[in-house]
Amino acid sequence: MGVLSGIISAFVKWGAEVPLPPRTFSGGRDEFNPPYIFLRDYLGIDPTQTVYTFSEHIINPVMVTHIIFSLVFAIGYCIVAEIFPKVKLWQGILAGLIVTVAVHGIFCPALNLTPPLTQLPFDEYASEILGHIFWFWIIEIMRRDLRNRITHEPDPEVAIR
Repeated sequence: MGVLSGIISAFVKWGAEVPLPPRTFSGGRDEFNPPYIFLRDYLGIDPTQTVYTFSEHIINPVMVTHIIFSLVFAIGYCIVAEIFPKVKLWQGILAGLIVTVAVHGIFCPALNLTPPLTQLPFDEYASEILGHIFWFWIIEIMRRDLRNRITHEPDPEVAIR
C-alpha cells in the first residue's frame, strides 16, 4: 500500500507544482531547490551532470529525491495509520499539514536547504501547503482503498453494522 501510494502521490505532488510553482526566480531559488542542494551538498552528487532527455525535453532527475521522499512518507503513513488511526484525520490532510511544518518549517531551514521561514515568499508557503494537502489526501485515499480491497474489511475503527 505504501509503495504504490508513494509512487502515485509523488506524481500528484509534482502536478500541484505546475500551476503553483513553489520557488521564485529571485535569488536563484528556482534553480537551486532543496532536492538539488541536498544532492549536491549532502550526497556529493552534481545534479547538473545527471540530466537526461525525454520527448525533446531536458529533464533534471532531482525528481528522484521527490519519489524517495514520497515513498518514505507514504510507507510511514500507512504503518502509522494502522497503529494510530487519528493520523487519518480529514482523510490524511492533517498529516500533510504536519509534514509541511516539520519538513519545510524545521528540517529544510535547519539543514540550510532553504532560507529561514521569515525569508520565504508567500508563494512558496501556498504551493507547499496545497501540494502537501493533495499529496497526503491521495496517500490516504489509496491506502484506504487498497486496504479494504486486500482485507475485504473497513478500517478497524469503523463500526460494522
